Amino acid sequence: MKPVTVPALALVVLSLSAPSLGRPTTSAPPSARPVVPQATAPGWGPLAYGDAQVGTPTAWPVVYPGSEVCGPTGAGGVVLLGSFGSSSWCGPNMAAPAGQSPPANLVRLGPLLARTYPGRPSMTIDGIAVYEEVLHGQISGTVYSAPSLGTELMASGPLAARVIGALAPSVRDIVLEHRSVGTQPRTWRSINFAGLGFAVPPSWPVAHTAYAFGCDPPDVAFSSPSVTFDTDNNLARLPCPYPLPARRGTNGVQIDAGSAGAPNSVPADGLRIVVNGLQMYVDEAYPFSALVLEVDLPGRITPVKVTIGLGTASTAGAVLRSITALTPTAPATTSAPATAG
Repeated sequence: MKPVTVPALALVVLSLSAPSLGRPTTSAPPSARPVVPQATAPGWGPLAYGDAQVGTPTAWPVVYPGSEVCGPTGAGGVVLLGSFGSSSWCGPNMAAPAGQSPPANLVRLGPLLARTYPGRPSMTIDGIAVYEEVLHGQISGTVYSAPSLGTELMASGPLAARVIGALAPSVRDIVLEHRSVGTQPRTWRSINFAGLGFAVPPSWPVAHTAYAFGCDPPDVAFSSPSVTFDTDNNLARLPCPYPLPARRGTNGVQIDAGSAGAPNSVPADGLRIVVNGLQMYVDEAYPFSALVLEVDLPGRITPVKVTIGLGTASTAGAVLRSITALTPTAPATTSAPATAG
């Protein structure tokens, strides 16, 4: 299912430039000096971009790359994702509601520009080397760069230290860098669709759809752990509610078979991985709370799209490791979980 652009009702959204993911290098070993404790508190949760995640209150609105949003700031903070300047809150192109103050906390999390960092890092956070710089210009302030995660972070406000202190590798990074993570439990059931076989927990419901275009925000994610089979044959564009909530990492999997009217394609410059002999390409257009893969299958002209929710590394990794190619005649089926023993 491909995301569609939806009209704004409560918020105003403008299109801006698209982000890109960079892979810088570093020539210095990390310092052993810790700085701030990791943020853990009720009402907080991880928010990911690419290979990094930070902790933020789950009530804070999230602005995705390519959007400028303006709305109430009663939650106390706003998170801007993507290259600095590619997302904005009440920016110059729109006026803030009368009497509204800027958010007390502002967080920017995006890709690191490709460059080399000489010398020792300014600090380490849970073993991650972080370099502190000052950014001048239209967007100014202190930038915290983590070359090993390909990420830059800015945070201001009374909760900035807690946000920065929660910097960690994202579930996406753990799954891709350590593809041995996640062992498939024997109680999981096997499922087949679009020439692929894979395994999921027995409690996950299975839904079927034909809609090629859905009401997804730029961040493809799941509202609850589930499985969706999508044939992509129905090209109707349904009206969608707006605003859509920010999506946090949740376990789940969706298979998009693709169709003539909505074909899947291998992303340009996508990271290539091989799982169980299958070539898969990571779609970097979705560096948030889901891992989107275009899977090449023998005998198919176009790939099959697989979206894995990044709720936990153990579950997401086990789903990824379970994906295999089936014979061309294998139907879409589910099987009972294996019996232990």
